[in-house]
Amino acid sequence: MSSSAPDPERQPGERPPDVADALRQREQQAEEIVQFVDRTSFASDEEGATGEITTADQHPADTSDITFQRELDLTVRQMAERQLEAVAAARERQREGTYGICTVCGRPIDPERLRVRPEAATCIDCQRAMERERQGGPR
Repeated sequence: MSSSAPDPERQPGERPPDVADALRQREQQAEEIVQFVDRTSFASDEEGATGEITTADQHPADTSDITFQRELDLTVRQMAERQLEAVAAARERQREGTYGICTVCGRPIDPERLRVRPEAATCIDCQRAMERERQGGPR
């Protein structure tokens, strides 16, 4: 029997034994990203980032490059923060006994999806439908 095959002994919503570890790992990765961005990109002001007291004499391309990099770092940080929120929500679903159940349709989430994305709140079908909807496509 494959390790990714559904376990007939497990009830829907009951978490596989390694979910807590997987969630801890996802949380740790996200926290490390937030800390790294804070330490590198947002630990100092513009003077600290450029080594210059003022950017008035800087070429606009140099200034825009620094601004662009900080925007990218901020986006990465926000993604990591959303990851932390998703992990916290998954832990709450564990406490409530609803972990592994799609929050949209109520069906069990495929164990393989949970293995890859232990914080997943939706089944793959509902996730795809939500993404199509966000992109303005037909549901």
